[in-house]
Amino acid sequence: MEELNKNQKIMHYIIHLLSKDDKWVRREVVLALIYYFSEKGYLDYKCSPMPHIWNDKIKFINISYEALEDLNYIIKNNYIQEILLSVRGLSLFIVGYKAKNNINYDNLEYLEDIKNFLKNKEIKIVENGIKVGDVEIDITEIKPVSFKSKSYIMEL
Repeated sequence: MEELNKNQKIMHYIIHLLSKDDKWVRREVVLALIYYFSEKGYLDYKCSPMPHIWNDKIKFINISYEALEDLNYIIKNNYIQEILLSVRGLSLFIVGYKAKNNINYDNLEYLEDIKNFLKNKEIKIVENGIKVGDVEIDITEIKPVSFKSKSYIMEL
């Protein structure tokens, strides 16, 4: 198995912190935290708007295709588990993640900041993002993209 890169390790760490005690963390929470920590400079992703179903509504959310590819990579290589839950009355699955394998987080910046931000705080999914304690993360706020984009084909 290949060594995870910095972004993949931080993503794993976030899921690890939130999925302790046999809990699962919803995909929406992970996506919003990827956006938030990318904006803070902890993750090296450039987020841009893409269509997504958020709270049963089609919205544009700020996310990076590279982040989604990294998330799929750590799932495919058994670093985290993914669960799909079918709910009566909904046509979509609820997706959740749980850290599976422990990894080495040595020499990674920002781990203490991430831990302190998430520590003992209730996380709620709200209309346009999530709320972590008193901090609301609006993942649907459209911002100008500061880079030129090119077509990107995501691996399936």
